[in-house]
Amino acid sequence: MRPAVKRPRKMSSQPNAIALLDSQGSVQGPHAVPARYARFGAFLADLERTELYQNGRRVKVQAKLFQALELLLKRAGDVVTREEVRCHLWPDTFLTNLDANVNTTMNKLRQVLGDSPESPLYIETIPRRGYSFLAAVKFSDNPSDAASEMPYHELSTVPDGSGLWSRQRFHVFARVVSLLFGGMLLGALLTFVWFFSQAKYRHASRGASASISVARSDFVRSSV
Repeated sequence: MRPAVKRPRKMSSQPNAIALLDSQGSVQGPHAVPARYARFGAFLADLERTELYQNGRRVKVQAKLFQALELLLKRAGDVVTREEVRCHLWPDTFLTNLDANVNTTMNKLRQVLGDSPESPLYIETIPRRGYSFLAAVKFSDNPSDAASEMPYHELSTVPDGSGLWSRQRFHVFARVVSLLFGGMLLGALLTFVWFFSQAKYRHASRGASASISVARSDFVRSSV
């Protein structure tokens, strides 16, 4: 009876894993790719379609910026080094000025998110190391299930076919009307003041002319 031959096990490929480089350039262990949707704050990122939404409205974002955001979301809470950002965004390109390219990308991403490096809500700069994503991220395969800790504010809309205005539009309209009414009152007041000053000036001119005429008559009489 032949002894059983042990066949070498095949390494199972993990399609739901990514490998990242640490700061020394060595390959780290695989990181499981999260679900399709990622919710953070008022934003929802569709990692499959590379789309970003804010309060239900799509936000225009460049491909490289979304790739950088995806990397930060998957490593939320960790420090992502500049070299990791470079390898993720430009894997086959040698960058002579790494810091400038990475800084530009992160600054543009902050602008998309409305974030600030001085008081960051999402992207924090770690000096001489890299970046860290601060906000809590919740992943889900269902966009409605990826609810964040922050409330999701729906934009107030006016029902189709209704004659009602939203409260915001009403306040704007009331402010415009009050400004127009105030301008009309100011214009009427200035007009009244102008006519009054003109009438007073004409009256004074007539009085002065009459005084000059009387003085001339008296002078003529006295000279005769």
